[in-house]
Amino acid sequence: MKNSFKNPGLLLAIGVFFVSWASILIRLCQSDPTSIAFFRMFFSTIMVLLYLPFYHGGWFIQRRYLVLSILSGILLGLHFYTWVASLKYTSIASSVVLVTTQPIFVAILGYFILRENIGITGIFCVAMAIGGSYIVAHGDFDFGADYLRGDILALLGALFAGSYLFIGRVVRPHVNLAPYITIVYTVSAIVIAFLGTITGSLSLPARGIDYIYMFLMALGPTILGHNLYNYALRHLPAFPVGMSILGEPVFAIIWAIIIFAEMPSLYTFVGGIIILLAVTLVMLKLLPERGAIEA
Repeated sequence: MKNSFKNPGLLLAIGVFFVSWASILIRLCQSDPTSIAFFRMFFSTIMVLLYLPFYHGGWFIQRRYLVLSILSGILLGLHFYTWVASLKYTSIASSVVLVTTQPIFVAILGYFILRENIGITGIFCVAMAIGGSYIVAHGDFDFGADYLRGDILALLGALFAGSYLFIGRVVRPHVNLAPYITIVYTVSAIVIAFLGTITGSLSLPARGIDYIYMFLMALGPTILGHNLYNYALRHLPAFPVGMSILGEPVFAIIWAIIIFAEMPSLYTFVGGIIILLAVTLVMLKLLPERGAIEA
């Protein structure tokens, strides 16, 4: 079924906008990180399940892609488990900049496994992203161990997110969006619940309003954000989809300045600019090369 979207970059930009609110909503919550991550995915799963009676597409999934979908859910759960925790230790700017280095891992996996050629531009952009990430982390050295702990957790989140995106690129051409996200979000919630149980870090939200923040995380960043990423993965290589996510810090830092008066450090600003230049180059290369996409 064809739709009116002739520019895949537009879909990715909309997804980036919604995902950028995740860090703000997480910071507004006073609950433990594991609880935030779990209830976000719990509410996301419920929303997907409520949609299923209206879904009339195919459900058949080959065993290979079923296993990969489950693995994707595990990786997404690990991503949220580590990244949400990072926001409790380091700044919003540092966390979202570092976690969006995930295209580095996507590019590496795509090159060695899918033989996707990212070209000279892609290699240059990866190098820029690495350099920008180093500058951000270097600037946090002066703020103490907690900031560094948060930076490390954000980078781990990037590793898991990059792997999740890569697997999505392999699976999505063969599995419809509804069954894919049903499996992924359900498994993700189960993984977070399991980790929270064995570590004793899972508990009920600290305040009633936190339920609202977590519901909004599910509705905006997950359902309206991640679902657009997963949609795009059926039609675009994982590398440009991953690179587009680097646009998240632009909005997130703006929201952080407006809502929390949290100004990024000079190192974060310089490193973030370098990373955003990398995504700009990739998007300029991507947009003219893609035509209409299918629903």
